[in-house]
Amino acid sequence: MKPLFQELPFPIDSHIHFYVEDLPHFIVPWHYHPAIEIMYITSGTGTRFVGDHVEGYFEGDVCMIGPQLPHEWRNDPVYFDKSSGLRATCICLFFKRQIFEPNLIRLPEMNNIRELIERSRRGIKFVGKSRKKIAELISQSANETGASRVIKLIALLELMATSEEYEILASTGFTETVNSDDFERFNKVYKYLVKNFTSPVKLEEVAALVGLTPTAFCRYFKKRTKKTFVEYLNDMRIGHAKKLLIEGNLKISTISSEAGFNNLSNFIGQFKKTTNMLPSEYQKKYKERLDGE
Repeated sequence: MKPLFQELPFPIDSHIHFYVEDLPHFIVPWHYHPAIEIMYITSGTGTRFVGDHVEGYFEGDVCMIGPQLPHEWRNDPVYFDKSSGLRATCICLFFKRQIFEPNLIRLPEMNNIRELIERSRRGIKFVGKSRKKIAELISQSANETGASRVIKLIALLELMATSEEYEILASTGFTETVNSDDFERFNKVYKYLVKNFTSPVKLEEVAALVGLTPTAFCRYFKKRTKKTFVEYLNDMRIGHAKKLLIEGNLKISTISSEAGFNNLSNFIGQFKKTTNMLPSEYQKKYKERLDGE
């Protein structure tokens, strides 16, 4: 199953579109579009999927998604319970790169923004004090019109481009175009893993999805993602574990099993390998970072 191509509702003769969403839960599935997206979560929690990156998101989350990069913000299950009364809200800013072409993007003064747009092809998450400043400017820009909107956009992109407080999301291996037959084949695997990564996953079953033997599948997968199948699966599980650690409601042993690991020591080892921290250290560091913002 390919990610959904989303046709964005840009106003006539406009290259910038703001969209404010207020729903019981977000409803757009895994999708992509040619526009560049800046997403600011004003309320709600869930799991963010950007390319092959999986991570929890919370109120205040700010990301930039480049063109043609599949992504989804999926709310936690409680948001699908009508009796919860919870709301998922966000401000989305979409813009077409053509707004700066052919000449403006070539100016030396636009070097930072040009490099930012290139980095966004893998998705960018902003953190720290920069995240708050960016979120404030997004909110201020939502009501601008005409040339003022363009000026605000450039100011916003310059702020993002000069920030050193950011994380790149999708791996360099996630580089095929969404229009290729190979991408459609890979998506069968990806969608299966997204649905099942917290449960036991058998290599033979996943390989069968794309008509390959386990050995051939492992070669295909490594070539496609620059990771082994086990590494990729563990990365998804660690991403989910980070979300559970940040929420702080569960014991580490419980988080280990909730994230799909059947062995606590293996979970701790894989977590440290990925983050250079123990789960408890990650939890503490995240809390300290929030307290310092």
